[in-house]
Amino acid sequence: MKLTKAQYDEIAQFLGHVQPTRQSLRKLKEKFPSQSQSTLLSIFSQEYQKQIKRTHAKHHTAEAVETYYQRYDLLTLVKKRMVSLSCTLLQLMDFAPSLMARIVLERFLQEQEQAIRKFKLYVKGPPTI
Repeated sequence: MKLTKAQYDEIAQFLGHVQPTRQSLRKLKEKFPSQSQSTLLSIFSQEYQKQIKRTHAKHHTAEAVETYYQRYDLLTLVKKRMVSLSCTLLQLMDFAPSLMARIVLERFLQEQEQAIRKFKLYVKGPPTI
C-alpha cells in the first residue's frame, strides 16, 4: 500500500503526542492498522531522529549537563530503582537514553580528570624556589 503525504503527516502528528517507547509503537499499530509494521517503525524512527536533532543542543548546555549529573548521583543512592527511575526521567525529557548516558559519563570523566590533576599537584608538593 502506498503511503500518502497526508497519511504520513497524520502518523507523525500522532507520534508528537506520545512518548517514544515500545508501547507507543503498539498504539501506533492499533491506530493505523492498514499500515505495515515496518512502515510505522520507519516513520517512528525518522520522527524520533528529528526530535533528537531539535533538542540536542539544549541537553548539552553546561547547566543541563550539571543537572543531569546531579540527578545521576541522586539516583545511585536508590540502587534498586535506578534503572526504572532513570528510564522514567529520560522519557520525561524526550531524550535518548544512550545520549543521556554519554552526557553523564563525559561529565563524570571530567570530574575524575580534575581529581587526578589535583592529586598530582599534591604529590609533587609546593614549588621550590
